[in-house]
Amino acid sequence: MKFIELFLVFLKIGAVSFGGGYAMIPFFETEMVSHNWVSLTDYVKVIAIAQVVPGPFAVDSSSYIGFKVAGILGALIATIALCIPSFTASVIITKFYAQFKTNKYVNALLMGVRPAVLGLLISAAYIIGIKPLYQVSNTLISWTMLKAIIVIGIGYYVLNQKKVKIGTFTFIVATAVVGIISF
Repeated sequence: MKFIELFLVFLKIGAVSFGGGYAMIPFFETEMVSHNWVSLTDYVKVIAIAQVVPGPFAVDSSSYIGFKVAGILGALIATIALCIPSFTASVIITKFYAQFKTNKYVNALLMGVRPAVLGLLISAAYIIGIKPLYQVSNTLISWTMLKAIIVIGIGYYVLNQKKVKIGTFTFIVATAVVGIISF
């Protein structure tokens, strides 16, 4: 029963998620926490681990959750279920590419999905960056995250207002210095 539930949940996530792995974060959070497979605090850790491990974020996350729920077989089931919808869509689109390319309904569908993907990415940013501030209050991690958000916001504002043109290396060094001083 656990394997079927795992398969259906990850198949659903794979089927309704447009926009890549980070757009899947809200779906992952909803499903993983509602099924009590991980707590909200642990889910933020899963995101961090999946970003560090080489490979696509969604595949890494599904493998980790599947392994946590049902071992190696669970990891395989979750990963395969997540990939089935996108693989199927890729095969269909490749076969009928010539008809899809100029179809006004398909183009309208893809134009309509863009705002939804943007909303999912904003939701993912909220889950990763803001939500932990309210979940874990008065800890070193939450204060560090809050300071990082403020420093990034001020830096972005200053660079945009002054129309400053700096190189990538200079920007990295400057942000490292600010990070060392601030934290």
